Amino acid sequence: MIITDKKELLIGVLSDTHVPSRTDNVSEIVYEEFKNRNVDYIFHLGDFTSFEVYNQLIETFGEDKVIAILGNMDFDNRLKNKLPDRLELELIGHKILMLHGMGGPNMIIKRLQKKCDLSGFNLVIFGHTHRPVNETHDGILFFNPGTTTPIDNKFTVVSSFGFLKINEREIKPEIVYLEQ
Repeated sequence: MIITDKKELLIGVLSDTHVPSRTDNVSEIVYEEFKNRNVDYIFHLGDFTSFEVYNQLIETFGEDKVIAILGNMDFDNRLKNKLPDRLELELIGHKILMLHGMGGPNMIIKRLQKKCDLSGFNLVIFGHTHRPVNETHDGILFFNPGTTTPIDNKFTVVSSFGFLKINEREIKPEIVYLEQ
């Protein structure tokens, strides 16, 4: 649970790390950027595929800083017993929905709008598609950091992660692309 008296938060966001099924580890660049920018929290949007990635985030940044949900590829019982499928949060006056996502990569925002009650949310953070998204529809910011995992197939365009700077007035999203 996030409790803060800060007037602005910086959140590092990642998803679909797929360790070890598709890569050996999360790029050190991601951890370095989170440390260098002194993030307040880290949001992981599922598809760790191993408990070790979750545990490494906890060991590196602390349990209070890591907020995570399950993805459709998170079969490890340690993850299933620890993490929810979705989270609803309120941060500095902004209502936020975190979920992994579902279905194919095309038209995912329309799918989320159809399958989820998004009324009242300012921000929907999701993963699953491996494609970064930073779009506003019907007054809701939809943000997907993409995947940190370099995958050479039709579902991954580029490896990426993101940041969300949240204050009372606004949410500033940022996608960071990793060189391959």
